[in-house]
Amino acid sequence: MGTFADMVKEIAESALLGSLEPNPIRFNNRHEADVMRVRAKLAGARDGRLGRFRPPVNRNGFLLGCLDYTELRAEEHLIIGYGFRHGSTTKIESLHHITGSTYEVAIPLHVSHALWDHYGQNEENEVVLFHNHPKNLLGQLLDCFPLPSVADRLTLEARALQPVQLLRRLLGQSRVMFFLQQNGFVKEFTLPSVRAILARMQPNGG
Repeated sequence: MGTFADMVKEIAESALLGSLEPNPIRFNNRHEADVMRVRAKLAGARDGRLGRFRPPVNRNGFLLGCLDYTELRAEEHLIIGYGFRHGSTTKIESLHHITGSTYEVAIPLHVSHALWDHYGQNEENEVVLFHNHPKNLLGQLLDCFPLPSVADRLTLEARALQPVQLLRRLLGQSRVMFFLQQNGFVKEFTLPSVRAILARMQPNGG
């Protein structure tokens, strides 16, 4: 009973926070030109290898390629794009691609180091993280926009909501951005889990 109650609370919180976050991305025809480039790079970037784009790919073209690659997959994927800020978009120059299990995917240590190294090299450098939730019965019943889990939002908090990233955002500089694919939609999520924050404030962590 407790597990089901926790699941309901997690879904409710995620839906509420999602209503305060950006709407799912609306892709257009010009983004489709990059899909095959991104798919080919994802297929080749395995076993920790870095895949490079020449020339770089715009952020929405990159995200559409990631959507096309992961939409029908039965396992979770984490795709990290490394690039630089260019006007309102990000020019993605390279990527890491990590494949997980049906229910989770973790960031390997060497990829975590690469993420921070790239972000710290230049104030214009940006990192785009793309994650998918495979189709499941609950998702099909809800038929909803992407709903990040508490684990997703904890990763967001650790990777994008630390003082250095928040300061850069306030100064209009580079960002670490998180996008989730679920039910064929891609949506950015930007807020931490309030429930997780409150749990940490309780004696003995809850």
